[in-house]
Amino acid sequence: MAKEVRSFQENIRRTFIRFSIVPVAAVSMAVLIIFAFSWITFMASSNEQENKQVSAEITDKLDVYCKMVDKISSGIKRDKFNISRNDIFRILYEDTSEFGDIGNLIVMSPSMKALFTSKDLVPAFLTKKEYANWGVWNVINAYKGQTRITLYGGNLCVAKGIYEDGRLQAAVVYIIPKDVMNGVISSQNRYILITDKHGWVYSANTGRLQDEFGQINDTISSSVGFLKLDGNLYYSYRTALQRGLVVYTVNDVNRSVHLIWLIIAVIAVIFIAIALITFKSTAVSSAKYTRDIKKIEDAFEEVQKGKLDVKLDISSSKEFQIIGDDFNEMLEGLKRQIGRNKELAENVAFSQVKQLESQFNPHFIFNTLDNIRFMAKIDATSADKMIVSLSGLLRYSIKEVREEVTVKEDLDHLQYYLNILQIRFNKRFAYTIDVSEDIMDCLIPKLLIQPLLENAVKYGFNGQEKLTVAIRGYQMQEKLIFICEDDGAGIDEELLEEIRRNLREDTNTSSHYGLYNIHRRISLMYTGDYGLDISSKKDEGTLVRLTIPKHISE
Repeated sequence: MAKEVRSFQENIRRTFIRFSIVPVAAVSMAVLIIFAFSWITFMASSNEQENKQVSAEITDKLDVYCKMVDKISSGIKRDKFNISRNDIFRILYEDTSEFGDIGNLIVMSPSMKALFTSKDLVPAFLTKKEYANWGVWNVINAYKGQTRITLYGGNLCVAKGIYEDGRLQAAVVYIIPKDVMNGVISSQNRYILITDKHGWVYSANTGRLQDEFGQINDTISSSVGFLKLDGNLYYSYRTALQRGLVVYTVNDVNRSVHLIWLIIAVIAVIFIAIALITFKSTAVSSAKYTRDIKKIEDAFEEVQKGKLDVKLDISSSKEFQIIGDDFNEMLEGLKRQIGRNKELAENVAFSQVKQLESQFNPHFIFNTLDNIRFMAKIDATSADKMIVSLSGLLRYSIKEVREEVTVKEDLDHLQYYLNILQIRFNKRFAYTIDVSEDIMDCLIPKLLIQPLLENAVKYGFNGQEKLTVAIRGYQMQEKLIFICEDDGAGIDEELLEEIRRNLREDTNTSSHYGLYNIHRRISLMYTGDYGLDISSKKDEGTLVRLTIPKHISE
């Protein structure tokens, strides 16, 4: 079944809709994508930046505490392991003055006896024998003479063993005030957790991301980036410090995701409103902008029915005004020509030729206008070129009063029609013209070749993706031979026989005007075995041959 051809008005409306709604949708999608990408990039960047800022601040404080423990350990060793309380307190106050809490510094003997404490409080994990190989004592024994940070029993401790000749003489343990670390993270907007390398949480500004035992959730500790926990979406970043701690910064992105969905919903509502307004407005606009096309189409249909009193009055645009003026001039010319033909009734052959031309001109003009209607929705510049080409064809048809023109003249004006076909079908249509130079000055009936090309396009494109038409012209034994051959769909045997039978009749009994008019004009204008014959094979192409006598204007 042939595809239903939409009206020019409907095509214009669809074009308006396509070029208004599609760009809006594309821009909306682009804005959403850019917004989402920018939001993700900003969130990740700010999260990472804040993590590094917190990590740097914690590292600075840990460095202060470690250097302080080193300084106290060196003093104890230098004094032959005598404990100078004044010296220790002086160092404590000097190094912790910026933090507001001197913390709890404890000096232990190898036998787990407290030799010094800055707060008169010694945790059980330093004094009880069952902890001798656990926690802080395990770190002191494992890392001999090194200053290490360890988390045990909720206490963040800086520990160092003082050795001489490989034997432990004393141990310095400093319990960092928890408020100092809490102060680093309490002012931050994100969730921040400080853990040791085993995941035990030391300090956090939220309790949502750790289990009941005080360890950070496994999902957070094992992932960086977006992660889902208890139905909520988070973005996590972590930094492992050289001192053995890990800093996590976590964004709760659920609220932001809800905001994005809200923005999408608002944009969708706006887009739907624009679409509804566009559908309504394009119906009015398309009717307005296609009124002149409808006038022209109706006028040509009236001419096809034989009514020559039609008049076009168009002033909306220059191009359509040219069409209207040329149409009116064409009809006036046709009416004058018909009047002259009636006065020459004694010459029946001449009269019949004029009648055929009167049928022929509006026929190919109507088909050309139909081509313009299809192209107007695609490319306004190309449609303008097609209108100019149509105007050239009209002028040639109307103003050229001679019955015969040279081969060169007819080919030159054929280029207007080729321009229209080339724009309409683009790469789907190709043509070649091979006419001998020695016949360019020979006379032929006006508009002889164009209907051959029109016929090739009409039948050749039936289901074909591409069409190539070759036009050849040469002389043979005082005859001019013109051949129009295409590689198109061909013609059914039944239709081909109908066309051939119609060519043999004195009156056209079918709806195929083009080829019949050419053949009839040649038969009336020239006496002899001249005219048109056609051959075609289904799916292989069609060949039309014209034969006329050779003569040159005196």
